[in-house]
Amino acid sequence: MSKARKNEKIEEEEEEAYEESPKEDSIAEFPAIVLPKPISEKADNLSDRHKLTDKERKQLMEILNAQYLKNIVNAGEAVGMVAAQSLGEPGTQLTLRTKHYAGAAEVSVGSGIQRVEEIVDGRTRAKYPVMTIKLIEALKKDKKKAEALAKNLIDIRVDDVVTAEEDFDKKMITLTLREERMKEKGLDPKEMLGKVKENVEKGNVAKRANTLQISFAKNSKLRDIRKVLLKLMNKRISGIAGIEKTIVVEDKETREYVIKTRGTNLKAVLRMEEIDVRYTTTNDIAEIARVLGIEAARYCIANELHGTLKENNIAVDIRHIMLIADLITFTGEIAGTVRTGIIRSKESPFAKAAFEETANHLLDAAFKGEKELLLGVVENIIVGQPIRIGTGTVKLIMKE
Repeated sequence: MSKARKNEKIEEEEEEAYEESPKEDSIAEFPAIVLPKPISEKADNLSDRHKLTDKERKQLMEILNAQYLKNIVNAGEAVGMVAAQSLGEPGTQLTLRTKHYAGAAEVSVGSGIQRVEEIVDGRTRAKYPVMTIKLIEALKKDKKKAEALAKNLIDIRVDDVVTAEEDFDKKMITLTLREERMKEKGLDPKEMLGKVKENVEKGNVAKRANTLQISFAKNSKLRDIRKVLLKLMNKRISGIAGIEKTIVVEDKETREYVIKTRGTNLKAVLRMEEIDVRYTTTNDIAEIARVLGIEAARYCIANELHGTLKENNIAVDIRHIMLIADLITFTGEIAGTVRTGIIRSKESPFAKAAFEETANHLLDAAFKGEKELLLGVVENIIVGQPIRIGTGTVKLIMKE
């Protein structure tokens, strides 16, 4: 047999073997069950709901298995770097505006690049704190009841409803109701005046029409009178501390009424019987961590980041965002991507020095006698060694 004929035969055999072998997307490559338990249970529930036959159920599981295996990250993949690029590059397209309006001009929320920085830096307080309050069945379809509840949530201090005039010669303070403010907030003047009177701790109180006169003893010190006034004006007479404004909006999808607030106090609101505690939330991540725990804060970080990007028409795979949320919260506390947060928790002196304050970190490591073990990516790049990513995770020895 000639050499050319022999080569042709070999090629024919290889083509036959390729045709008989399972293709790239063939189910024969995949094990019978590879899906995580929650996904397989959800698939079973969907199959039961749609009354799929055994054949259709098997086809569904095969498709899910194939798709799941395609989405698994390869060993050695630089997921952190990919996540940083995936969020950083589209982040340059974010707007510089600091806020936009949620439903109405009364309730503004953070937006754009400033909001993203606020989240990933792990700020202890949101610049524009906003709550979304869901109501129970009896209220969420009734606009009047929802508005009445919304008015009762507003934090009202004595200073908001009265003006004070001091007469130091007569040792007297006169409090006059602010009628315009009463109308704006829909408050009852008599009720407010009564609540103000209840909060007066010192002095004799006389009620006259829409005014209260507080008289003090002639030997009272002017400093003590001023202290009484300042303390009284700061007292809360109704509402929940921290909630400045409220507005009732209708959810376009569910046709249910929701209360949006400017200012937040999640712990106090969740105690109310009229509130649906399952869906009431705030955009203040630090407050969620304090009230509901670190796992809830982790979910909120991912949700807020995704929402901010979506508002600017930027699509980023949710897995990159979830990785950032995991990194910020994995210690059990919110640690931002700043030198006082995640960077401080690193054991490598080189990794700390590579971020900010290089000289300070290196001097501190030298004083403490810290060792550089060259285990991470940054450290190995600094010293010029191969990094343990991609092909760098595999060590091969060649025999002569």
